[in-house]
Parts: sequence; C-alpha cells; structure tokens
Amino acid sequence: MGIVIEDSPREPRAAPVLPLGIAADIRNGKKEKQLPFALATFISAFLLFQVQLLLGKQVLPLFGGTPAAWTACLLVFQLLILAGYGYSHAMAMWVSPRTQFVIHGVALGLSALVLIILGYLWSTPISPGGSWHPPPSADPTWIIARFLLLAIGFPFFLLSATSPLIQRWFAKASPGKSPYRLYALSNAGSLLGLLSYPFLVEPFLRFSMQAWAWSAGYFVFLACCYFSARSAARSLVSVEQEQEPVPVRQARVMSARWPVRLLWISLAACASVLLLTTTNQVSLNVGVTPFQWVLELSLYLFSFILCFESDRWYSRRIFHPLFTILAALVIVVSLPNATYPFVIQLAAYSAALFAGCMVCHGEAARTRPSAESLTGFYLSIATGGALGGIFVALIAPRIFPNYWEYPLGVLSCMALVLGLSKRDPLSWWNTGKASLALLILAGVAALAPAVLAPIWKGVSPRTQSIGIYAALILTGAAAFQYARERRGFKTAPAPFLIRGAARIAWALLTVGLAIPQKAEFYNIVAHSRNFYGVLSIVRADENNYLALRHGNIVHGFQYQDPERRKLATGYYGPRSGANLVIRNWAHHPMRVGLVGMGAGTLAALAQPGDVFRFYEINPDVYQWSNGEHPYFTYLRDSPGRIEVILGDARLSLAQEATREEFQQFDVLVLDAFSSDAIPMHLLTREAFSVYEKHLRAPASVIAVHISNQTLDLRPVLAGISREFGYYALRVSPLLPTGPWSQSDWILLSHDPALLSSDAIRKHSEPFLAETRPVFWSDDHCDLLSVIRW
Repeated sequence: MGIVIEDSPREPRAAPVLPLGIAADIRNGKKEKQLPFALATFISAFLLFQVQLLLGKQVLPLFGGTPAAWTACLLVFQLLILAGYGYSHAMAMWVSPRTQFVIHGVALGLSALVLIILGYLWSTPISPGGSWHPPPSADPTWIIARFLLLAIGFPFFLLSATSPLIQRWFAKASPGKSPYRLYALSNAGSLLGLLSYPFLVEPFLRFSMQAWAWSAGYFVFLACCYFSARSAARSLVSVEQEQEPVPVRQARVMSARWPVRLLWISLAACASVLLLTTTNQVSLNVGVTPFQWVLELSLYLFSFILCFESDRWYSRRIFHPLFTILAALVIVVSLPNATYPFVIQLAAYSAALFAGCMVCHGEAARTRPSAESLTGFYLSIATGGALGGIFVALIAPRIFPNYWEYPLGVLSCMALVLGLSKRDPLSWWNTGKASLALLILAGVAALAPAVLAPIWKGVSPRTQSIGIYAALILTGAAAFQYARERRGFKTAPAPFLIRGAARIAWALLTVGLAIPQKAEFYNIVAHSRNFYGVLSIVRADENNYLALRHGNIVHGFQYQDPERRKLATGYYGPRSGANLVIRNWAHHPMRVGLVGMGAGTLAALAQPGDVFRFYEINPDVYQWSNGEHPYFTYLRDSPGRIEVILGDARLSLAQEATREEFQQFDVLVLDAFSSDAIPMHLLTREAFSVYEKHLRAPASVIAVHISNQTLDLRPVLAGISREFGYYALRVSPLLPTGPWSQSDWILLSHDPALLSSDAIRKHSEPFLAETRPVFWSDDHCDLLSVIRW
C-alpha cells in the first residue's frame, strides 16, 4: 500500500461537479471506455443508500419510532459495507482480474436469482411482508439486524463491494485516469439516492411500489456491471500489450504502515460517530423520519464528495477554526435552560457535523494512497465507519447512563485537529503568531460566562457583560497586532502563546460539552438507559414528589405523602381532556385503553370493577411502577383492575385484532406524543383503523394528548377527524395553581352527544373550525408541515 505525496506539477483542478469531469473524458473519445464504469458506480451507490431509507422506514414503527432504531439500521448497513469492502480488497490482492470477473459475475447472477424467488414468496423481493413481527422480549438491535440481513443482506453486500471493484478495474484498464473521481461520483450517487427519497419517492409511491422499483433498478445495475466487466476485460488486453504504462502524474510513493492505516480508521470512526450521534440528538428533539436521516447523512456524504473531488475544497486554515467555532455554538444552544428554537438547534448541530466531517474526510483525502492500493484504503475507511457504528449502537448504550457519545465524538474530532496540527510544521500550532492567540482568548472570554453559569453561582448578568467587554478588547488587540504583522514588523511565531490559548479553549469546550450531561443527574434517585432512551427518576425535596423524566421531558410525578399520593397530577388534572372524559363517564364498570404509561397517573381515576389496560413499549417504565417497592404506586394503589401489555401499542393492538381479541374500550387514551421525538406511526390513518376495531361503540372516545414543544399536531388530528368522520373537541384549560400542568387534548368520537355534557363543554372548544388538515399515512408523514419553526 502506498500514500501519494504530490510533487509539482499538480494535477489540474477539476470542475466542482464531478460528472462534468467524466464528460470531459467522454468528449476526448473515451466514451465507450468510461461510461459503463461511471454508470455502474453511480447506480450502485444510488441503490445502496435509497434502500437504507426504504427499509429503515419499514423497521421504524416496529420498535416504537425510537431514534435507536435508525442507529441500529445504520450499524447493520455499515457492517455490510465493511464486509463488501473486505471482499473487494481480498479479490484485488489475491485474485487475477479475469478471475474477479467470473467470481463477481456468478455472485451477481445468484443475487438476481434470489430476488426473483423472493418476489414470488414475499409481497416484494426485499421485504418479508406485513406478517413479520418482532418477538416482544428480544433485543431490538439483533432483531433489526436479522430483519435487514434477511430482507436485503446479500444484494446490499454485493452493491457495496462493486464500487471499489469497478474502480480497481477502471484503474487497471485506464492507467492514465484517477479512480478517485469515481469514488466522488459514487458519493454523488449516494447523495442523490438520499435526497430523492423524501421528495420524489416517498410522497408518490407506496411502499410495495418503492420496493419493486428498487428491484428493477437493481437489474439495471446488473446490466451496467456486465458492460463494465466486458469493457475492463477488453481494455486489459490492450494494456497488457503495451509495455510502458501511462503515467498519471509525478508522485513519490512511500509505504503506508500501520500508523497511517490507523489514522484512516480513526478519521473515519470520528466522522461516523459524529454522524450517528448528531442524528440521535436531532431526532430526540423532533420525530424520527427519513427526512431527519437524509439531512445529516447528506451532509456526511457531501463532505466526501468535496474532499475527494478536488484538493481545493478542503483547507485546514478554514475548517479547523470553523469546526471549533461551531462546536462552541452547539454548546451554547444545548446548555441547561437554553430555549433556542428548533431551527437554530438543527442548524447548529448540522453545521458542526458538516465541518467535523470535512476535517475527517479532508485529512483522509490528503493521505489517500495510489490507485494500486485503493481497495485497502476503502477497507480502512469502512472499518472506521463500522467501529463508529458499533460504538454508538452497541457500546455506548451499555456503558453510558446518558448520551455522552455526542460530546465524546466532538472532543475526539478536536483531538484529531490538535494532533494533526502538532505534526504539521507549517500549521498554526507551530507557526501561529500573537494575533491568533489573542483571537482565541477573545472567543474564550465570550463563551466562558455562558458555559460556567450552570455550575458557578457567582456568574451573574454583570459577569456575562464583563466577558463580552473582555472579548471585544481582546478582539481589538488581535486586530491591532495582526495589522502590525501584516505591515512587516519583526514578529516571530509565538508557539507558547498559541498553545496556551488553545489548551485553555480546549478545556472550556470540554467543560461546556460535559455540563449538559452532568445536569441530567442533579437530584437523581435512579436512572436507566436502554434501546428506547434514557429514563431517570428525579426527587424534588421541597415539594416531596418523585418525577419520571425521559430525556428532558417529564412524564408524570407522584407525591410521597399519603394525603396526596393518589392524586392525579401533571397533565392529568381534573380539567384535562382524559380526566374529564373518564371521570364523567356515565356507565361503570368501564374499559380504558392507555397508549403510554409514564408514571401510571391515570390509574388513579379507575373505580372498582373498571379495567385499565396500559400499552407500554419500554420495560423500564413498567419496572419502576411494579414490584414490592415501586417508585410510583399508582398501579398498585388503583381500585380498578390494571393490565399491562409490553411492546409497541399499535403492533400489540393489531395482533389482538388479528386474533379477534377486540378490547371493547369505552375510552382509548393516546399519550405518547409529549416527548419531542414522537412515534408518528401511532397517528396515521392505518393506526386509527386499528384503534377503531377495539372501540366498544360509536359513543366511545379517543383522547389524544398533543402537548409538545416542537411539533403542532393539531393539523394531523384534523386530518384524522375528517378521514374518519369524528366529532372533535379541543381541551386546553388554563389550570389553577396546584400539582397540574398545562395540557392540550383532542377528544374524538362518532357520537357528538357524548362530548356535549356540561362538564366537558365548559372546558372545551370545537376543534376543526380553523385548523388546516394534514393527512398522515404509513407511506407518507409530512413532518415539516407540523414543526413549530
């Protein structure tokens, strides 16, 4: 393996859009030689990333819509890509080109036969169909892995292996051309596959049509592979007849030993961790949808395209400080008690991700090997990506009590920035002057009051003003010193000042990234983390209650003194929608279904003989309300009969309907949407079709809790009301002082008389009058239309 270190003359700069570069070769009479390779590379990458969204969307509802479901999907895809790159590297190292054509051709033909057979056995060639359901007690990560391997494992493996193989064939067949432009083209195909899905595919095609269209595209890819192999075989004959190879450019190659390979792996792992953890952070603040995945993954791929398309796009002088500044911005918007709108948070996290990936991929591109060793380089990159996925999906949830992997990913990228700068004798670390040190200290002065405020009570508005003034003074001093340096004064480098300022900034950024994690453990009685997120029980000593918190959202609390222990608190006070309906129900005993348990507060409203049936996906939530010494005793103290079904509510209700075990609910409470990341599959028309089967009569009520800081779900409920012909009321009372919270409820029923009682009408208003409906289905959920921008 070798690393290319370029000497003059440099390779001419390519056009910003890679396909134009390939078009230039075509215009030079190379069309029949270049086009099959370009098409096969582009189509394989397009299919590779589009199928990730297609199957990821199918997997998501089976596991409650949690962000970890997409992380697990990405881990499986990264491992398959690693396997494909390992296969291509082994073929390149130990198998002759002609034998490669035969082996890979047989594998591709076998995959085509498998798809044809599965197309007859399943509803589509790449999906086991709607009858597949995960076992309720199994580890979701391994269930997702088995599902994806069964659905797409073999074709996905071959797609990932084909791109590096084709680039290898191209390098052999066209010694005068750089195969890394095909690598950038591959990433461009990946990016187009991502962007086309939420805007061109998902809105217009149902899932079955998407799967069949993808399968048809796979057969087009097979045809392109055939023509690529044929073109490579013919070109190899002519190349072998020529005794002297055509030089690409002047270069000296030195062997790439393990330190360099480990650098590639580390850079790729850092970028992978940033991608996955940023996606988790953003998904925790909104919903988990293909749109969310596409945005962050597109930025990740776009950095690949820029860095490998041309050397001019990545500059250490630009992206090293830019990443540091954006990391500071992320700290500011994520500090405790920060109230920045979602769009500001999304912009900060996404920009930091892009800058960090530019650093990682730019450094990898600077040390890319010669064409003879490209499969080994890709294998190193894939290994790093897989290691990052393993860390985020498998290791971090088991060793960290909170989402510490994001700050660790940012700090790791910063460590790489410092390490690379130290090794470069021409970097700012070794040649920076006093003006740069002053500028770094100005940033520290501006950021320090905001960072230290949550942990240092001495920080006041006056202290923050002092920090701003200090930052302005230091900035002015930096500008003055820079002007002196530009005018030619004898100003030697100041490595001591630069390094001291950098270390101070590093320490401040570390504290800033750690503070939100530490703040999560103030007054914590117990905490747990599993596939479904981070749960904690918080003690409020001054009010003598325990609260259940999921991330940053409180899902119920209970007083500890006997006088108030059985009081329905929080969102379920006497004037809340669910409380009004249940408390004023005319006939008892009644059956109540509850999607989402929280602290189990609504069990306090049960009367003797009533049946309250909870559906809860997170076993840790139930564990804290169950047993001999539960933290929350609403279930134990309830006079009614309590039933708890673990697993996704919609899936459980659908399975009960299939078994004709209709629950005959008088009231069905949907209370899974107060978190910022909502399970959207519970609000589609298909979901309500399942709910309808379990209602006792037209007079039954569905009460939907839509209190949410980031999403306005009223348009979705307006669409559901029109679709199913519900009479709808909105209950959003201004509660009196006491142990209650402001809540927003939508009550739905086919019988308007039931919702016309004095007790309900007094605290409600008609719902549909001024609300623009949004229609959600399993095939399309328009998240952008309901975000509170």
